[in-house]
Amino acid sequence: MGREKYSYYEYKIQRRVVKKEGYDYKIYGAACYPYDDGIIESDEYYDTEKQARDAVIKHIDLLESGGE
Repeated sequence: MGREKYSYYEYKIQRRVVKKEGYDYKIYGAACYPYDDGIIESDEYYDTEKQARDAVIKHIDLLESGGE
């Protein structure tokens, strides 16, 4: 899966296999504390791609409202 865009951020949903198949995400943005390399990785694995996409959109909304 390639990069997608939501608002001002690009993100990528990735299929992973860690004990079981699941999905996680990475958000690509400007380098800033606490994400000095500009990449924010999900803290969780999701059962479906849709769950991961919903989570990354909520995370981006949180970032844009001043949260982490």
